[in-house]
Amino acid sequence: MSLRLAPSHAVFLAIVLAFTVAMNYSAITAKFALNNLVILVPASVLALILIGTILLSRPIPEDVPEESLRKTLGDLLLLGLFCGFCSLMFVIGFDVATFFFIWIGIVVCGERSLWKPPAFALAFAVVVTTTFGALFPFPIVTLVLQ
Repeated sequence: MSLRLAPSHAVFLAIVLAFTVAMNYSAITAKFALNNLVILVPASVLALILIGTILLSRPIPEDVPEESLRKTLGDLLLLGLFCGFCSLMFVIGFDVATFFFIWIGIVVCGERSLWKPPAFALAFAVVVTTTFGALFPFPIVTLVLQ
């Protein structure tokens, strides 16, 4: 058996590691006090332990076929799309960001119909926006729905 890590998993672990190091560096340079580090350091140590465990203890048989480049790029595209969704939901509104995130996500995952992705995205965005609006006590920034 050889140890092999999928490229998409390696990219994700590298991103987690980079954010962990950046957050620790930022917290330590801001104020090296116990109340500043009491949550951040244990969470960072846990993240580093999890990264090490995943990297060192994931044996994969050699006869497993390689992931196709297209599938890996699709996963990375969905990850980038989710980052864009999280960044834009307070700028263009939660409802519009959810609509476009679901629509593009369905198309990226392989739906070829022209009317199904926007119809499902519209229904999903309306249900999620109204449900979250009723569930959470603080206002959600929306563009179309009230």
